[in-house]
Amino acid sequence: MIIRLSHIGLVVDNLENAVNNYEKVLGLKAVDFRNDQGKGFQLDARIMFPNECWLHLVQNWNPDSRVNRFLKSHGEGLEHLALETDNIEADVNHLRKIGVPLFEDTIFNAADGFEAFIYPLDAIGFTVELIQPHPDSWRYDKTRLSNPNILGLQHIGVAVKDVMKASERFAWLFNIQAKELRTDQHFGTQKDMIIEFGNDRLWLHLVESTDPHNRVTQYMDKYSEGLEHLCIEVADIRKAVRMAARAEVPLYQNKVYLDRADGFEAFIYPEYNHNVTVELIEPYETSRGYRTNSATP
Repeated sequence: MIIRLSHIGLVVDNLENAVNNYEKVLGLKAVDFRNDQGKGFQLDARIMFPNECWLHLVQNWNPDSRVNRFLKSHGEGLEHLALETDNIEADVNHLRKIGVPLFEDTIFNAADGFEAFIYPLDAIGFTVELIQPHPDSWRYDKTRLSNPNILGLQHIGVAVKDVMKASERFAWLFNIQAKELRTDQHFGTQKDMIIEFGNDRLWLHLVESTDPHNRVTQYMDKYSEGLEHLCIEVADIRKAVRMAARAEVPLYQNKVYLDRADGFEAFIYPEYNHNVTVELIEPYETSRGYRTNSATP
């Protein structure tokens, strides 16, 4: 059974540049640097979020690796989600039973746990890693958080062609039901649903858009379905915006949105963050997943 989101894989050209950028723009410090993964063809590190997950930054130059193939075809960006399970054999047997292929039809005994991979065409546009940690695996460590203004990774935005089909397929694959269908966003041009894991106030945000000017539609035109953005919840959006400004990183349309349904929002362009749009959000008291310790403007 899936118990939580473990991490999100971010493929980068240069690990040092990515680490420096996340610290400068968002105040997020990387930890646990490794140079012995990927048969010696990989450098990686991770950035902790308060709600028991992390961003896994990976630089890989092995042309035969999944990560490097993604880099060559897509460029830098969000490459996979890792879902932690308490019984990987049962989850893999379920996938085999319903006819879903796994990479090499194998559960790998890797450095970070027992792992199996479902590729984008068999999932909903991105690679899904199933992972069951073993005693030597990376573990979540809340003592290594770096920015007290960041309350958590609130959601991961997924651009999809059909939100209902994507949600049904995710439920078929992983026995996790999507909920809260909305059809009234962006003047009726957007449909969305959420998929929650076991993490505190964290969800997958499935988004379908028919507006050609919408950021999600533009992503789809370029890449098709996939992991489109990270939404980071902050206690005070003013502090987060000032940090980005000091790093000379502009906001989308140079503004903080004060009229959105889910909270005060600001967006950092993907070209300033390794091809990943970052949404900064300070929710209202009426917002989905509101935390009682969120700051009030």
